Amino acid sequence: MLKVKLFFFPLILLFSCSNTKLLFNGLPNHINSKIPEAIIANGDLLDVTISSLNSQSTIIFTQNSLERIGSIRNLESRKLDGYLVDYNGEIDIPIIGKIKASGLTCSTFSDSVKFKLMEYVKNPSVKIKIINFRVSILGEVNNPSSYEVLNQNISLTELISKAGGFKKSADLKNIMIIRNTNNQIVTNYLDLTSYEFLNSDFYYLKQNDQVYVKPDDTSLQFDYGIFRNVSLLSLITTIIFYFNE
Repeated sequence: MLKVKLFFFPLILLFSCSNTKLLFNGLPNHINSKIPEAIIANGDLLDVTISSLNSQSTIIFTQNSLERIGSIRNLESRKLDGYLVDYNGEIDIPIIGKIKASGLTCSTFSDSVKFKLMEYVKNPSVKIKIINFRVSILGEVNNPSSYEVLNQNISLTELISKAGGFKKSADLKNIMIIRNTNNQIVTNYLDLTSYEFLNSDFYYLKQNDQVYVKPDDTSLQFDYGIFRNVSLLSLITTIIFYFNE
């Protein structure tokens, strides 16, 4: 795990039409935080790069290797050649066969593959990367969308920044995160008005996490009031039109 030191401005103010929203209330001058390494899960697509001093000895372990020689692979071609982690949490590498990947970090799984390769290749090198790492955000943000994460690591605040920040109507005390854990859907709510959310297991997002920012109560009441008044006005207009016929 990497260890980083996070520095923040003492206060971040967001103004809405109804009240002042304060983010990270009570935030100290600096916070120590560990960045977790991504855990491979069922359904992940892995880019497995195997190499050694003798390149000919590793060609047989690479999918579509003849098409890769002398070319630079972009992300889409890497996805086409990627290894899908199946329902049993395994990938099937030529010659080596099926090997367990789910539940391991990329570095740990690299060591497992390297150990298997040593039976066939002298001093192999293995690099593994999750290439379909994607998170989504919707609701009261300026640019709701899905985002690919090439470095396999993204925090909630970074995702919010990519989405263009909050709308004025956002409920900052109930940010919902939807996560698939061991084939079960888990939801959790974070309060961004308190810095303690930085210590949550949901602060650093995992692949396929979905974040929903719902509107605050004031906005809901305002929108409902407009809808109700428009509906009432429409009803009155219809009645007047009917009696004038």
